[in-house]
Amino acid sequence: MYDARYLNNNHYQIYDNFGFSNSQSMNNNSECRCVKSYFRILNAISGAPALDVYVNEMLIASNLKHGDFSRYMQFMPGNYIVSAVPSGGKEAAIFETNITIDRNLAYTGVLSGEMLDIPNLSIHMIPEHKEPYNMNNMAAVKIIHVGLDAPPIDLITDDGTILFSGVKYGETTENIALPSGRYILHLKETNSDKNILTIPTIDFAPKMYYTVFVIGKYGESPRIIMLVPEDGLNYLELC
Repeated sequence: MYDARYLNNNHYQIYDNFGFSNSQSMNNNSECRCVKSYFRILNAISGAPALDVYVNEMLIASNLKHGDFSRYMQFMPGNYIVSAVPSGGKEAAIFETNITIDRNLAYTGVLSGEMLDIPNLSIHMIPEHKEPYNMNNMAAVKIIHVGLDAPPIDLITDDGTILFSGVKYGETTENIALPSGRYILHLKETNSDKNILTIPTIDFAPKMYYTVFVIGKYGESPRIIMLVPEDGLNYLELC
């Protein structure tokens, strides 16, 4: 996890001990006996209807619209089949794939692509894990870019500080340690002043985890949007 401290060049930088306390690890997986994990789905398929999503033929999300998340559900570690069908109908699945769930993690499965190109639909498995250091007054933030046709992106605060730079389609960053507080966030094209989107106000609370999901389609409907829910780590029972 990276320590986001303000520097003269307006970038965040990696620091020793990841910017956290030198105190004993708060998440020692070698001692953790948790075998459960959690999984939820985000419908980020451009042009998709509402979807019903199944894991091993068990319905985990019904009428899941574009930009919506399902609830987290608990799973044991193992291999599963995820399938998605248009909600309420008897049509064939538009997407089906195998996933692997490891122990003591929370996952978001991001269904991405567009309905005009069904053979190339995909799922991005985004694991959430607790950082092994005392977070003090920091928040943990990462970003995933699944905005169709969008160039590499930067996420920048209102004072010009770059949180993430050059994030390409399909990439998920590591966490950065961001001082807790209220921010205005700008999503911009990398190496450009062109602003794609602004979140006027967002609060990052201390010791909390967040993921910024960039979805939609660049220049078309649904336009690029940013979703910033709390990660399940903030409230799920994990080591």
